[in-house]
Amino acid sequence: MAYNIVLVSGSYYPNFSATGNCIHQIANCYVSKGHNVYMISRSPNGEETDEFYEGHKICRVTSKRTKDLEMRRRLNEKSLYGRFRIAANKTYWALSKLFTKSGMEEQLTKAYYNKLEELYNNGLKIDAVVPCCLPIEGVKAGYQFCSKHNIPLFPVLYDRYSESRDFFRFTWTWKLKQKGAEKFEKEVFDYSSMIYYIDNWEPYFDKRKRDNAMRVEHPLVVKHSAVEPLALKNATKINAIYQGEINHQMRPPQAMLTAFSKIGETDKDVSLHVFARGNGVEDVEKAAAANPDAIKFYGSVGKVEADRYYAAANIQIILANRDKEIVSSKIFESVASGYPIVYFYFTEEELSYGLLQKYPLVLCVRQDKVAEETDKIREWMYENCGKRVDFELVRKAYDDATPDMVVDTSIEILDKGESGK
Repeated sequence: MAYNIVLVSGSYYPNFSATGNCIHQIANCYVSKGHNVYMISRSPNGEETDEFYEGHKICRVTSKRTKDLEMRRRLNEKSLYGRFRIAANKTYWALSKLFTKSGMEEQLTKAYYNKLEELYNNGLKIDAVVPCCLPIEGVKAGYQFCSKHNIPLFPVLYDRYSESRDFFRFTWTWKLKQKGAEKFEKEVFDYSSMIYYIDNWEPYFDKRKRDNAMRVEHPLVVKHSAVEPLALKNATKINAIYQGEINHQMRPPQAMLTAFSKIGETDKDVSLHVFARGNGVEDVEKAAAANPDAIKFYGSVGKVEADRYYAAANIQIILANRDKEIVSSKIFESVASGYPIVYFYFTEEELSYGLLQKYPLVLCVRQDKVAEETDKIREWMYENCGKRVDFELVRKAYDDATPDMVVDTSIEILDKGESGK
């Protein structure tokens, strides 16, 4: 039987976020198994549009904040007027978060909810809603809609809403609103047909035993079709590539930059290609200016373009997060590719460090030892740059990181006729 599945996401095609990429794989898996998929995502430019992509329909919604972010991107940051408008708008949204009871962007919640109602009122028999957190607004909208119409809800959880001090901006506002956030989470979880959560939620579910909760990983271990490589800048014999967020507080690039700068002093056949965004890219730009043969900075690119650049490289780089409980989605994309991986980590206690021990083609380099390890890194890359790990080996090692875990269990529940609670 073919079901009508509606997924709710934040940033999606053409500008995938990390969580958007995860829910994209879940959408593709539903489609591959013969189901009808509708994706409700946040608009990348403030315009509400519909589009078909890879066998499913994307319905884009917008809100005042989405439109304001687009307005800020278009302003000239160097002009006095532009700086004033941007500062005033940031202040407005900071105050809105402080004085909103939930801390959420309620206009976005309403936009998601209204789109669900629109699909329903236009005659679509919605069999299940799968909201992905982030954003939490999508989970709230999915819960409100499903509980109203008695439709199964299958939330996919990443960041902790009630435990995220950063979400509420300040410690005091987090403490003030935490109990309300926990109450909301419990209401959603009590209603859900099945909850899919990753490791950072495990302490929560260990304390609160639930029959309707399942631990999964980022559903990114999928076999990708070959793509046409996109030429790297001045490609060398060893082309290592890093793509993703670079952040001074969470994911600093200094160890990676130190290693490749030092290697580049004596070996011109090794280069690092960085595709990144975040407040740490200035460090990459400085390193690239000082070592243009060894380090090449491209800025931020879309996922489709990034995949083509990856196809032209032969080593993948992963940077650890300072928070040892956070597992980067990049790990699962990288192991699925079968490429050799160099992982710059902080401590062996990291969840990511443990996960990568299952991968047979990885070099783990402790960041505080990187200056002593550059010769080892260089030699390892030369030795392994042409090797690949068979996908079936990866799939078996990381079976909980396949989208099938989410899709198959949810379909089994629907087949049994279990509706919303």
